[in-house]
Amino acid sequence: MGENKTEHKTEQKSNLKNDQRMAVENMHKTFLEALRHREQEILKYIALLAPALAGFIWLLKVDLSSENGTFIFTAGTLGVLFLLTVGAFYSLALGYNFRYVTLQLAKMESDYCLNIKEFILESWLRTAKQWEDEYKKRKCLPPEIINIFFWSFIIATFLIAIMAILFLFATQQKLSVQICIILGCLGLCMISVFLGLRGYSRKFRDYCKKEVEEGKW
Repeated sequence: MGENKTEHKTEQKSNLKNDQRMAVENMHKTFLEALRHREQEILKYIALLAPALAGFIWLLKVDLSSENGTFIFTAGTLGVLFLLTVGAFYSLALGYNFRYVTLQLAKMESDYCLNIKEFILESWLRTAKQWEDEYKKRKCLPPEIINIFFWSFIIATFLIAIMAILFLFATQQKLSVQICIILGCLGLCMISVFLGLRGYSRKFRDYCKKEVEEGKW
């Protein structure tokens, strides 16, 4: 009887290790798939950035002396700036999704769930409290490969606005048109950086805070 109990405990321990190993393999597969998805997202960024830049280059060829030339240039430029703002928000949304999935994986790997800390990097945030402390004051920026495109959209917005103003100034257009583009550029950038970035950061911090309040891991 004693030998049977020992064998049963050994089998349970062995099964537990196998389950943990399978979980690690599945999570590793998930990380690889996530990386491949991030690489594929680059094409979507280019699909937003390239038409915006190409559209603005076309606007520089518009004859501003024509009847609707100034209106077409102004409306087109604001449209390009809006498209870049959409790209910036898209980057922030993907970055938030990345952080959220990472938080979920950290909870799965903790003692509360799988208890597989021996397989995890030492620098990996292990508890809900560590996640809350990490993002208490830190902005929830996208990971590096997406963060590059986020700031590319912001910088492109400023550069296009500056080029548009210089173009209008060189062609001696009304000051009101230049002010319209300046206000549009500043407004859209403030929406991206302050409303978008701060909004997603606050939402993620709320998730971390809620996990701490649960007190499970």
